[in-house]
Amino acid sequence: MSPSDETPAIMRNVYDSLVKAEPNGSFTPWLATSWSVSPDGTVYTFRLRTDVTFHDGTSFDAQAVKRNFDRIVAPRTASQYARTLIGPYRFTEVVGPDLAVVHLSEPYSPFLQAVSTVNLGFHSPASLAGQDNLCAGGPQQVGTGPFVFAGRATAEGFRLARNAAYDWAPAGKRRGPAYLDSVEYRVLPESSIRLGSLISGDVDVIDEVATTDVDTLETIRGVAVHRAEPTGIPYTYFFNTTRAPLSDVRARTAVEQAVDVDTLTNSIFQGKYRPAKFSLNAATARGANGHGRGSYDPDGARRILDELGYTGRDPEGYRTKGGDRFSLSLIYDPTYQRPERVIFDTGVQDALRKLGVRLELVAIGNGSYIQVRNSGQYDLVGFGWSGYDPDILRTIYGSGQQFTDGGANGARVRDPALDALLRDGLRTIDRGERSQIYARAQDRISEAAYGLPAYAAPVITAYREHVRGLGYWSDSVLPVLYDTWTQS
Repeated sequence: MSPSDETPAIMRNVYDSLVKAEPNGSFTPWLATSWSVSPDGTVYTFRLRTDVTFHDGTSFDAQAVKRNFDRIVAPRTASQYARTLIGPYRFTEVVGPDLAVVHLSEPYSPFLQAVSTVNLGFHSPASLAGQDNLCAGGPQQVGTGPFVFAGRATAEGFRLARNAAYDWAPAGKRRGPAYLDSVEYRVLPESSIRLGSLISGDVDVIDEVATTDVDTLETIRGVAVHRAEPTGIPYTYFFNTTRAPLSDVRARTAVEQAVDVDTLTNSIFQGKYRPAKFSLNAATARGANGHGRGSYDPDGARRILDELGYTGRDPEGYRTKGGDRFSLSLIYDPTYQRPERVIFDTGVQDALRKLGVRLELVAIGNGSYIQVRNSGQYDLVGFGWSGYDPDILRTIYGSGQQFTDGGANGARVRDPALDALLRDGLRTIDRGERSQIYARAQDRISEAAYGLPAYAAPVITAYREHVRGLGYWSDSVLPVLYDTWTQS
C-alpha cells in the first residue's frame, strides 16, 4: 500500500466530510444535513450542521466550506489529487452560516462521491493561514473529526487523541466522542516485524498482512483476521504507449497474451487473491464491467511477434529484429513495493522469457523513482489505485491525467475516443447510463491493451481479539476508529 492510500485512511479519523458514501452507491448526511442538485447538475446546495467545531474551537460553517474548496483550486497551493477530485469547481456562494451553494462550470456526476472523501475533508480556516503544504503532518492538521492529531509524524510513528467535544458522527452512527482515549500509529515496514509485534501483543492491529501470514494468524488464539474488498483498480501493469516497442498495440497484446494471470495469481497467493479481469475492481465497478482482458494465448503471442519481425534469436534466446533485442523494463520503488508484488513481477518476467522477451525489473530508490516515472523512462509500471467511483478510470487513463498533471496515467495514454467516454461518464447522472458508459470505457481500454490487470488484493488487517468495533468505511482501506474499543 502506498502513502497515497495510507495517509487518507489514517486522516479519516481527523477530518470529516459533507456526506458519507454508502456501499450501495448512495449518500447519507454528515456535516451537511441535506443537499439538493440543480436540474442541470451544476449547482449543489448544502444545508450544514450548526453544532460542529474544529479542534481549535472555531466553528464549522459555510465560510469554512468556501475557504477549503477555494484553497484547493488556488494556483499557489498547487493541489494535485484534491484538485482532480473537486472537478469543474467554480466557486462557493455563502448564503448564510449554514447554507453553502457550490457552483460548477459543467455537470460533474462524481461530485457527491468526491466530497465524501477525506481528501476533501475540512481543515480549520485558521490552520490554513500561511500553510501551502499540509502533507507533512503535525499541528496544522486541524479538522473536526473524532480524533485530534496530537503528535508530529516521525519515522517511528505518531499519536491521535480523542476529541472530547465530538458529537456529529454521520447519520446512522451513534452520538458522542470516540471510545478510545488515544491511538498510536507505528511505522513498521517489514512484514515479519509487524507480524511478530502483533503476536507478542506489542501492537493491537496491523495492516498490510502478507498472504503467506494469513494461515498462521488464523491459527493463533486471540488473533482475528479481517478482509475487505478493494476499491479502485486492481494491481495492473501499465504499458508505456509512448515508447517503442509498446507504442504498437500488437506488441502490447502479445505481452498480455503471454502471461497466464489466472494461474500465476492462484499459485502465488494460494487462492486468497482473485485474478483481475477488468480495469475496475468489483466494489467500484458496480455492474460497469465490459468484456475484460484477453485470454492467455502464448501461441497467439508468438504469432504476433513473428508478424512484428522479431524472428531472430540472440545467444541468450531472446527475440531480435534487425539485431535489436525485444527488451522491456519494469520500474518499481523498493521502499513501497510489497514483497508479494516483486514475486508476481518475477512470475511475469519468467512468462515473457518463455516468449523470448526480456523483462528487466528495475528497482529505483533514493527518492529518484518519481522523477524517472514522471519522465516516462520505463516500458511498464505496476500499481493499484483506490477509488470508489468508476470515474477513477479518468485518473488512470485520461489524457489530462499524466503523472505531471497530478493524475496516475501510467500508460501515458492520449486517446480522444476514451476521453469522450470518460467525459460522458462525468456528465451523466443516471446510474444505469453511467454503468453502460464505463463498461464501454473498459472495453476500449482492453481493446487497446493499455494495461494488464493482474490481481485484486483484499485489504487484510489482523488484530488482537480484545479490540472490538473496528469499522471500514467506503473511502478507507484502514480501520476507522470512531467505534473501536478494547475489552479488558
